[in-house]
Amino acid sequence: MNEDEKKVQEELEETTETAVEETVGTTEEAVEVEQEEQAPVEEAPAQEKEEAPQDSEKYYDDINYQQKEVTEEVKAKTRGILREVLDWVICFAIAFVVYLLINYFFICAPTVKQQSMHPTIKNNEKVLTIRPWMKGSKFEYGQIITFEAPIDNKLYIDSNETLYTAQYENYTGITLFLYNFLDVNKVSYIKRVIGLPGDHIVIKDGMVYRNDEKIEEPYLREMNTEIQEQEYADVIVPENTIYVMGDNREQSKDSRSFGCIPYSRVNGYVLCRIWPLNKLGSIE
Repeated sequence: MNEDEKKVQEELEETTETAVEETVGTTEEAVEVEQEEQAPVEEAPAQEKEEAPQDSEKYYDDINYQQKEVTEEVKAKTRGILREVLDWVICFAIAFVVYLLINYFFICAPTVKQQSMHPTIKNNEKVLTIRPWMKGSKFEYGQIITFEAPIDNKLYIDSNETLYTAQYENYTGITLFLYNFLDVNKVSYIKRVIGLPGDHIVIKDGMVYRNDEKIEEPYLREMNTEIQEQEYADVIVPENTIYVMGDNREQSKDSRSFGCIPYSRVNGYVLCRIWPLNKLGSIE
């Protein structure tokens, strides 16, 4: 082999080595680049695994916070409703107490549930009354009043002092409160005043005489007054009592049956009729 061929062969070998080295270098660089590109991919799951609990805790914290907000809102609404209900209950309680006080001490509006004052006052009509102490318990002839219905039991008559006076149950404690303020078991009558304390009332021949003078009663539908109980047909009206009768004498249970009414049992003076509206006004 001559020198020229040797030079050519050496150049070929050098060129081949250089190409191999470049190829190896390029391959190594490619591997390194690929490793660098794959490294984050390999580390990402680790980071995700590390960050996942934090995100989960934050998620549950958000849920708990929302639930707490909802719970507080429900509690606030519930408290608001309860407060409003309590306010209404208090208002109704105060109004009821005020009504009881006004009804007991000042005025009331009972509905007539009897025929004893027909035709002056008819059944289911409503009248306005004021309490006796507002006028000093001063009664007048012909005045229409309401009073507690007495008991129909002559066993309570134990002396001459109570002979002509209507008898009543004596309530105490809570029963007295229910009876007076809530009208529990209370029955009231409406009648007209015929006799005042000291008057001599006599019923005879279908007429009524007061102190030996016949009473003129233009409000009566029929001028006939019958005796119901003989002991009450000739009476000296006791002190602090009144003798009463209904205008419808045929269907009225009154002092002719149970005696004179004590002042303390009078509920009120009738001022006027308030129902029905077409008959609104004073009553004669």
